[in-house]
Amino acid sequence: MTQLNPNFEDELNNIRTDLHNIPNFASQMSNATNPFPVDIFPSPFLELITETNIALNYPVDYTGTSILSALSSAIGKSAQLMVKFGWFEYPALYAALVGQPGAAKSHPIDLCYRVLRDIDRNAASAVATQVSAYNQYMKLSKKEKANCEEPEKPIIIKTVLDNFTPEILHQRLADNLRGCAVVTDELATFLELMNNYSKGDQSSIYLSFWSNKPTSIDRVSKELPLFINHPFLNIMGSLQPKVIVRLFPPSKTNTGFLQRFLFAFNPYAEKMPITDIELNPVVIDNYIEWIRHYINENPASVNADTLYPQHKSYFWSPQAKQFFYDWQRNNTIQVNLHNNTLLGEVLNKFDIHFARLALILQIMTDYSTNQVSLSTVEATARLCEYFIGSSKHVLNFIEKPAVFSTLPEDKQNFYDKLPKFFSTAEALELGFSLYFHESAINTFIARKELFTWLSHGKYAKK
Repeated sequence: MTQLNPNFEDELNNIRTDLHNIPNFASQMSNATNPFPVDIFPSPFLELITETNIALNYPVDYTGTSILSALSSAIGKSAQLMVKFGWFEYPALYAALVGQPGAAKSHPIDLCYRVLRDIDRNAASAVATQVSAYNQYMKLSKKEKANCEEPEKPIIIKTVLDNFTPEILHQRLADNLRGCAVVTDELATFLELMNNYSKGDQSSIYLSFWSNKPTSIDRVSKELPLFINHPFLNIMGSLQPKVIVRLFPPSKTNTGFLQRFLFAFNPYAEKMPITDIELNPVVIDNYIEWIRHYINENPASVNADTLYPQHKSYFWSPQAKQFFYDWQRNNTIQVNLHNNTLLGEVLNKFDIHFARLALILQIMTDYSTNQVSLSTVEATARLCEYFIGSSKHVLNFIEKPAVFSTLPEDKQNFYDKLPKFFSTAEALELGFSLYFHESAINTFIARKELFTWLSHGKYAKK
C-alpha cells in the first residue's frame, strides 16, 4: 500500500479536531434528501472531501464523485474485476455533477484531476524534442529524406482530454494503454458539439467506449484501420439543471447514452460566502502522492502476442459475492417494477455501475489484495443508493410538465425545492424562505398543470 507522509496522522488529527469545532458541520456535509456516504471513503480521500468542504465550501458529493472519476482514470486498464466467469469490468465511469450556477461544481473536478494533468504535461515535455525532430523530417522533400535516417514517430501518452477532434480521441485511446478521460467544466457544450464533425449520431461510439468493446476506426485519410482493443474512456463534467431537458429530450433518451451516466445532484448546493478557513495542504499532497504511487506501481501494458491489455484481476470474496448477488436480485425486482420506463432503464445499468464502483473502492482501500471484500461491497451499495437517488432527481427534470420551462427562474427554483409530496404549510415555509408572498405561493401550488391536489392541504408535484 501507499506510504503516506509520516506527519500525516498528526495533521489528520488536527483536521478532525477542527471539524468538531465547526458549528453545523453535519448540515454543511449533507444533501438532506439524498445524503452522500462520505464515511465509506478511506484515507486520504475522506480527508480531501471533508477538508475542501470546510475550507472551500465544495459540496461533499461533488468532491467524492470527482475523486471516483479521477481514480477510475488513474486505474484505467491496470485492473479488472471478474464479476462472473466471462464477465469482466474495467472501472470506466461517465459522470456528471449537477447543480445551480455558483454551486462549486467545476472546482472539485479541477482539483481531483490536477495530478493527472501534471503527469500529462510532464509526459509531453519528455517527448517534445522527438516530436520536433519528427516534424522537421516530415517537412523535408523526398530527396532530402533519402539522405537522412527517418526518426521513429513519437507516441504521445495523454490521459486528460478537453479540446479535441474525434480523430485525436481515437488516436489517444489507441496510444494510451491505461485509457483516457474527457474532462470538461461545461458538459453541455461537449454533448452539443459531439456531432459537429458528422451528420450521424456520434453517441453510438461513446456507448461502445463505455462498454469497453473492441473498436476499429476507418478513415479515408488512413490506409490502415485503427484498432482499439478494449477502449477505456471516462467522461467527467458539470451541468446546470435547466439544460438537462434541452440535452436529453424524449427523442434523445432512447439511445441509452443518458442511462450510462452517474449523476451527483445536490439540489441544496448553492454559492457560499468565502470563509477564513485555509485548506490544509497536506491533504492535497497525500491525495497526489497516492495517485502517483498507484500509477507507478501498477503500469498498464499489453500482451505482445494477443495485443490485449494485461491487468491485475480482482475477484469477489465469498461473502462479497453473496452480497452482490442479493443486491443484484433486489435491483432486478426494481427494474422489472419500472419496466418500460426511463427509470427502469437507468436501474438496469446499475449492475455494471456496482461492479465498477466496487473495484474502485477496493483499490482505494487496499490494492495489495486481489479480493473485493464484504465491507467494500456494503459501501458500494450505499454509493449506488446515492447515485440512484440523484438519477431520480435528473429524471424528474426530464419528465417535468412542459410548462415548467416557461416559468420564471425563481419559480423553477421553488418547484425544484418542493418535495414530491408536500403540505400547504411546507410550501408556505419554503416559499417564505425564497421571499414569495403568501398569495403568490397559494396561487402557484393551485396550478393544475404543475401539481395534483390530493386532499385538504396536501399536494403532489407532477
